[in-house]
Amino acid sequence: MFERFEPSARLALSDARDEARRAGQDRIGSEHVLLGLLTQPGAAADALADAGLTLPQLRSLVPARSGGSLDAEALASLGIDLDAVRRATDAAFGPGALDQARRPSRRQLPMADDTKRTLIGAVRYAHQHGGREITSGHLLIGILDQPDNCACALLTETGADLGALRADVQRRISTAA
Repeated sequence: MFERFEPSARLALSDARDEARRAGQDRIGSEHVLLGLLTQPGAAADALADAGLTLPQLRSLVPARSGGSLDAEALASLGIDLDAVRRATDAAFGPGALDQARRPSRRQLPMADDTKRTLIGAVRYAHQHGGREITSGHLLIGILDQPDNCACALLTETGADLGALRADVQRRISTAA
């Protein structure tokens, strides 16, 4: 499927995976794709920058999973000593084994449903407008065309005008074609 994606769009998706990992997430969400789009030159990054959005600003708004899913206090209320479990796991399987078991490998990080819808929307938009390749701009359109995703919520939280952003990226796509 990704053979029709421009190199910068592919790299943005790869960067999205890295952003999800950085945030401790087990899926690549639309918010991570949004961050990935800011890392690669193209219509999306230009439109987002012209809207006054920056990678550090948006990254600070992306929810991060803190400390994983093991809650020492909750486990203690059940009579389980998390530190003892960690020591036993480290002794049996090596240092950090308990934390590593909860992290999928680099290749196994799946896409969340909103990311799948983003990709479908990007391909559909490119096809409807005669695009031979899917660009970063198409990915941003794919995000903006589904207002109930986390990426749009982040953009709204920053005060970005989603309609104006969509119009700007559409103009950039048509100018580049």
